[in-house]
Amino acid sequence: MKGLLAPLCLAVTLPLAAQSSTDALLRRAEAAYSKGDHKEALALYDSVNTHFTSASLLFNMGNCWSKLGDVPHAILYYERALRLGPGADDIQANLDQERSKVVDRMNELPSLTLGSLWDKLQGGTDVDQWARRSLWACAIMAAAAIAGTWVRKRLAKRLLTAVAAIALVSTVCSALLAFYRVQQVEDRSSAIIMSPTLDILGEPRPGGTRLFVLHQGTKVGLMQRQGDWQEIRLGSGAVGWVPVGSVEVI
Repeated sequence: MKGLLAPLCLAVTLPLAAQSSTDALLRRAEAAYSKGDHKEALALYDSVNTHFTSASLLFNMGNCWSKLGDVPHAILYYERALRLGPGADDIQANLDQERSKVVDRMNELPSLTLGSLWDKLQGGTDVDQWARRSLWACAIMAAAAIAGTWVRKRLAKRLLTAVAAIALVSTVCSALLAFYRVQQVEDRSSAIIMSPTLDILGEPRPGGTRLFVLHQGTKVGLMQRQGDWQEIRLGSGAVGWVPVGSVEVI
């Protein structure tokens, strides 16, 4: 038993130790932010972000970048936070404030529009909420179906059948919404321009024809990639090529 107990204790202790370390980093980050040391707070939040991420963590990182006066990075992290927490009014408000500082507003891709009942229903602040609901609905369906095989009274059997049918519909709907949320979170089809001024070229090579100019903080769609060049798309439908390092994927 001793040979098994040591690895078991280690397996339990390591996650607890990691959680304790993460909590300590978060406390230090919050203290640094309160003191106005936003650079230190950002470094600490970034350390936490290497282990796990959440809408609130990305929101805090966006706040740090905003305080440091870095508009494109602030927009980037607010956009990432919105992906994990659709319906969060505080994230949307801060994003809108930073977006008001962007030069190119007319042709950029729109940001997530939040606040509607649908946004809050399908998103919420918990990415896994619909996956859990589908499991609960499936469990209720199974329980009702099993109980229906044992009950002999006709009224009770009909009631259990109705419960199982409703649970089945709920399972399917919840599973579809869970799948939709996963697709949302994993979507990597948009980016933020990080370069102060960026020439958008007509072909993926240095010296290509300049089509137009964009500035930092602009949100663009991502299309195909060729080597070190990325094709982008604006909300107006205009497309062009930029160096890969000039944009950051949301």
